[in-house]
Amino acid sequence: MLVYAATSDIALAIAAFALVLIPAVIIHELGHYIAAKLVGINVLEFGIGFPPRVGRLFMLGETEFTLNLLPLGGFVRPLGEDMIGPASEDKVKRDRVTLERRRSGLVRIVSEREMLRLRGVDERKMMSVNEAPALGRIFFMAAGAFANFLMALLLFFVVALIGLSLPVGGLSQIVAIPPGSLFYGTGAKVGDAIEKINGERFADFVDFHEQLKVYQGESIQFSLIRQDTGDEYELSVKPAFTGRSGFVQVITVLEESPAAQAGIQAGDIIGQINHKPIAPSGNPTKTLQEATKDFEGRQLPLTLRREYEDGSIEDIVVVVAPRINPPEAEGRLGMGVRSQFGLRDRTRFANGGLKHELIPQSIPDAISYSVRTTVNTLELIASIPGRLLDGSLSGRDARPISIIGISKIGGEFLQRSLQEGPGIMLKFIALISIFLGISNLLPIPALDGGRIVFVLLEMIRGKPVAAKTEARIHQIGIVLLLALGAIVMIYDLIHPPTLG
Repeated sequence: MLVYAATSDIALAIAAFALVLIPAVIIHELGHYIAAKLVGINVLEFGIGFPPRVGRLFMLGETEFTLNLLPLGGFVRPLGEDMIGPASEDKVKRDRVTLERRRSGLVRIVSEREMLRLRGVDERKMMSVNEAPALGRIFFMAAGAFANFLMALLLFFVVALIGLSLPVGGLSQIVAIPPGSLFYGTGAKVGDAIEKINGERFADFVDFHEQLKVYQGESIQFSLIRQDTGDEYELSVKPAFTGRSGFVQVITVLEESPAAQAGIQAGDIIGQINHKPIAPSGNPTKTLQEATKDFEGRQLPLTLRREYEDGSIEDIVVVVAPRINPPEAEGRLGMGVRSQFGLRDRTRFANGGLKHELIPQSIPDAISYSVRTTVNTLELIASIPGRLLDGSLSGRDARPISIIGISKIGGEFLQRSLQEGPGIMLKFIALISIFLGISNLLPIPALDGGRIVFVLLEMIRGKPVAAKTEARIHQIGIVLLLALGAIVMIYDLIHPPTLG
C-alpha cells in the first residue's frame, strides 16, 4: 500500500507539472512572440520544450515552431539573441541550427539573416532585438510577464463562471450523545453536522440556537451530514430546549501560554467564567474573549469539565492571567477555542462553521472577481519583503520553491480538484502564472527584468552596453540562478513542501 501511495503521489506530481508549469511557461513565451511581431522584431524559432530538438512542428511566416526533448516549458529565439541574451553575428553562425539540406545531403551552416532571406524575409524588413527602439525592447521583454498576468485573469474568470465556494448557511456539529440524550438511538453519530431545521438553513451557529427557542416540545426534522462519508440524511425528534447552557471547547493550547501555565488542556470544556455560567445565547467564545479583555493582567477563574478516556468526568477550577499585549494570532490566553451549547439531557452542539457550495457567478461578477483576485495576489507578493523585515512572515514560509516543490504541491491540488471540482486546480495554475510573471520581472541578470535594466541604462547613458559585456553578465546570472535552483531542489527533496 505504501508503494502504491508513493507511486500515485509521483504520478500526480508529474501530471501537475504538465498542467501547471509547462502551459505557464509557454504562455510566457507566447507573450514575447506576440510582442516581437507587434514591434517588428523577427522571430526565428518558437520552441516547445528545450533542446535537443525532436523536430519541426510547422512554419508560421519566418518563425519555425519546434518540439524539443526537455519538457521544461519553451523559448522564443528572436533575431540577434540566443536563449540568454544578445549575441554577435559571428556567434549565431548556424553551428547549432540546420536549415536546408542540399542535394548532396550535406547540412549548410547559415547565419540568422541568411536564414531569414531563405524564408522569404526582405533584408529591409529584418529587425534584431538591439535594432528595435528602446521602448519597443522593454515592451518585448516585459510581454512574457504580462501574458502570465492575462492568463491568471482568464483562469480566475473561468473559475468564477464554474462556481465560487461561498457560504450558504451555518453548521451545528453534534459533539456529545450520552445515553438518554436527544439523539441517542436515532442513528445520529458524534461528529455529524446539522445543516437545516425543517428544511430551512440557518445563518450560523448562534442563529441555530436562536431559532430553536421557538420549538418547545414540537417535532423537528433535522437535515444532517455524516462526518465520515459526507452522506446526507434526515431524522425527526422532539427536543426540549429549556435549560440550555453555553460552553467553550478548548481545541489547542500553545506551549508557554497563560492557558498552558494554568493547566488547561486541549479537549477541556469551559462551563463557567469567573464562577458564572455562560449564557445559553449569543456567542460563548465571544463571551470568553470579552472576559479576557476585562481581566487583562489579572487573575480570571475558569471552571472546566475534563473528560477522560475511561468515561469519567472531572470538574476543575483553574486561574489564568490573560496577557495584556499578546503575540499576534495567539490571543490573550494562547489557546484555540470554539463555541458549544448543551441541553439539559447533556446533548452538546459545537460550532461547525459554515456550509459552502459552488455558486456560478454572472459574467460581470466573474470579471470583478478575476480582477480583484489578481490585484490582491500581486499586492500580497509585493508585501513579502516588508513582512520579512518586520518579522510578520518567517523566512521558512517565504522560501523559494523549485519545480519539484511546485509539482508536489500541484499534485495535492490536483488530487483535491479531482474530488471537489476543477476550480481548485485552475486557481493554483493562475497563482503560479502570476508568480512566474513577477519572478521574471525581477532585476536579475538573465531574467527579463535584468535585460530591461540594460535597456534603461542605455536610455540613461545614450549608448548601449557592449554586447559581449552584457552577454557575459547574463551568463554569470544564469549560472547563479541554476546553482540556486539546484540548492532549492535539494532542499525540496529533503523537506518537501505541503499545502500546510
